[in-house]
Amino acid sequence: MHKIAIKELAYFICASGNLTNEYFSNKDLMAGAKAHDYLQNKYNQDSLAEVYIKEKINYLGEEYLIHGFMDGVLDINGEKIIEEIKSTEEELDLITQEYHKEHLAQLKIYAYLYSIQNDMDLMHIRLTYISTIDYETKSFDSIIPQEELEDFFFNVLEEYITFLKMIDEAEINKYKTIEEIEFPFTEKRPGQKELMRAVYETLTKNDILYAIAPTGIGKTMATMFSGLKSLNKNDKLFYLTAKGSGKNAPLDAIKILSKKGLKVKTIDITAKSKICNRGNKNCNPEDCPFALGYFDRLKAATFEIFNDYDIYDMDTILAVANKHNICAFEFSLYLSYYCDIIIADYNYGFDPHAHLIRYFDDDTYNPKVLVDEAHNLIQRSKEMYSARITTEDLRIIRKALNGLKPSIRSECNKAIEALEKYMDSLAENALLCQNTMDLDFNVYLRNLSQKCDECFHENKKIKDKDEAMDVYYKILSFINASEIYGENHKTLIKLKDDIISIEYYCLDASLYLLKTIKESIHGIVFFSATLYPIEYHSNLLTHGEGKYISLNSPFDPNNLDIIINNKISTKYKNRINTVDEILETIDVVSNAHPGNYIVFFPSYQYMNMVTDVIDNPNYECIIQKNNMTDKEKNQIIKKFKNTTNTKFGFFVMGGAFSEGIDLLGDALTGVIIVGVGLPMVCEENDILKDHFEQEYGKGFEYAYQYPGLTKVIQAVGRVIRDTSDKGIAILMDERFSYSSYLSLFPPHWKNKKIITNTYLLKKELLSFYNKEK
Repeated sequence: MHKIAIKELAYFICASGNLTNEYFSNKDLMAGAKAHDYLQNKYNQDSLAEVYIKEKINYLGEEYLIHGFMDGVLDINGEKIIEEIKSTEEELDLITQEYHKEHLAQLKIYAYLYSIQNDMDLMHIRLTYISTIDYETKSFDSIIPQEELEDFFFNVLEEYITFLKMIDEAEINKYKTIEEIEFPFTEKRPGQKELMRAVYETLTKNDILYAIAPTGIGKTMATMFSGLKSLNKNDKLFYLTAKGSGKNAPLDAIKILSKKGLKVKTIDITAKSKICNRGNKNCNPEDCPFALGYFDRLKAATFEIFNDYDIYDMDTILAVANKHNICAFEFSLYLSYYCDIIIADYNYGFDPHAHLIRYFDDDTYNPKVLVDEAHNLIQRSKEMYSARITTEDLRIIRKALNGLKPSIRSECNKAIEALEKYMDSLAENALLCQNTMDLDFNVYLRNLSQKCDECFHENKKIKDKDEAMDVYYKILSFINASEIYGENHKTLIKLKDDIISIEYYCLDASLYLLKTIKESIHGIVFFSATLYPIEYHSNLLTHGEGKYISLNSPFDPNNLDIIINNKISTKYKNRINTVDEILETIDVVSNAHPGNYIVFFPSYQYMNMVTDVIDNPNYECIIQKNNMTDKEKNQIIKKFKNTTNTKFGFFVMGGAFSEGIDLLGDALTGVIIVGVGLPMVCEENDILKDHFEQEYGKGFEYAYQYPGLTKVIQAVGRVIRDTSDKGIAILMDERFSYSSYLSLFPPHWKNKKIITNTYLLKKELLSFYNKEK
């Protein structure tokens, strides 16, 4: 028997209207709930709110349970009225009964079920819209015969059944092919079988696992295959990644399995800026043709893509969205409801303001989660629970909405003045750290948010709306951060270039992540090649909870020659004195063995200090720029795949080229790591250090050493990507020879030695490449 929610039935078949900012605002969801409560609290004592109704319907030989909650069953002088309440920011004068056809459809279905359960020939229905701005209402009343409601209901149900049959067929194919599918390769790599077993057990037992899985084990296919095998009814498999390029591997894995017979609906959710049909503009009907009438065309697009495809990647989604003239990004989020595998950024699982509500805020589905390159989630999770706003932001929105009614000027000025009160203290110390929120500023920002709502409501055409909306979302983010502010937060007030900023800074998001896992996730695996040390990662991701496994590298450790140059110090004050040594090392490497190499630096400034003095090199220089586009990054990767001449890339550790790319064979011969990768020494990181010293007794390690070493290991990991690869990694800094660093090196870094002069370096390189002369 199919269980069908009335709202889903009405919205899928009868949805109409435009896509607006109101549609996807979490703030509007909360405001809507308050508006509902406001109206329902005014019901008389004979009227009922939130009335659950269900009815078994036999149709075309099948049984369906139709169910839902009616907003109100009113009793007015003995007459029953079924009321559906919809909240809105739209001007009530512009709303008609056909404003969103799905609203009336939902109400009609409630009324039909109520009529047959209470033997009523005529039904009085009321569709009420309430403004979330001022709680004014507009109602549409109708008296409809049961016979008319019955015809409407079965017409809607019959069309929905057509889609249900498609879903049923997809479900049958899913379970059948998941059961039948075999591992797609004839042999499993060393460590792969152990990883697969651990992942399967974790996901079936609703547990937490950390897996240190070195490059070459085949962790993407291993985790994805085991995740698939663990799926039961209502389970969804989330594969979460840190970077856009990181989604290629899981998508490729599904495509490989698909060629072997797997039939599972899979979606790759791409960032809005990349998939937007028209360049990431505001989603207002007057601005975007893909938002205008979006819901009128959504059903046809959904039928087409569901019927014709199993894998929804960016190109497929864009093609169907453009054909039906609908927003590709919102289409992708909607499609995820009908998919079993969802490949997406970390935000969609863990960010309280961006996660997919249907999966993580109710119990409709059971998310099972795979977290790739999990070392990145520590920093990303702190950002999810932090928020920052500046006096410049407030001046921008004040200017953008200047002259509009109602005016936001007074509220903006109060918020700016609240920050400027710190000016005297900031003159003595450019960064202030407090243990509590600025409660006055919170009030001013909430008032400003409300005034902005009213301004946007009253003014549909705003010249500088893009700028205003950017700041408006920062305001909402800050307000949200104030609501979750806890013991692991600090308030940072900073002065820079005459601009004051205030940040509610999350030092450690592990308790928030653990809460999400405990309440919403049914088994999670964190995996990466660089979860060293494991205690650090488990403490800062799940507050110390979870099991772990550490797998051996499948590659011959002798294929990676680790050379430590401990003759130099790359500490900030000493960097200018290291330039000659770095250039000399590069020259020795280029002369000893032609190939493609990358030199990784801890910062652009240090990198430029070296590249600025390179003169007539015998190799091609490829220098990373800040804020490179995807096209520029791909052009650089393409250059490295050309092995006709020696090339040196000059890149920054922790950036786009230190992880998430595969340069197989001769595409990369070696790396030179300049420095131990420490984050910049600054007051913010020192605040982290003090916090972690108090919490774990390892302040410097948690704030500086471990994050830096993670970047180093990731960068070295670019060299050996396959069993046939052979290459070098030169680590340049005296600290690499300290026991506190050597003890943290991955187990497969066995082939290491300390070399401190160019003669011995040249000899070692020639020996390693079997080219002794």
